[in-house]
Amino acid sequence: MRRLPSVISMLEGSAERIADAANSMSGMDGYLTGSRQGAKKPQGRWHASIVTSTVETMRDNAKHDTIMKSMDAGRI
Repeated sequence: MRRLPSVISMLEGSAERIADAANSMSGMDGYLTGSRQGAKKPQGRWHASIVTSTVETMRDNAKHDTIMKSMDAGRI
């Protein structure tokens, strides 16, 4: 189940909504998403993440906790 396309789509969608909320909150476009499958020991869970891609968004997130404040946007 952890690698089903519907599960992957749900995780990636949640990450995109969080990144969009963080970008909107900060007024920047430096919050990005990524996803990948974890190590297969014995199964690989799918991971989605939100990252800062510029120095400005790194500072913004450090000062305002923008990603944490945007987490509610990822709920389904």
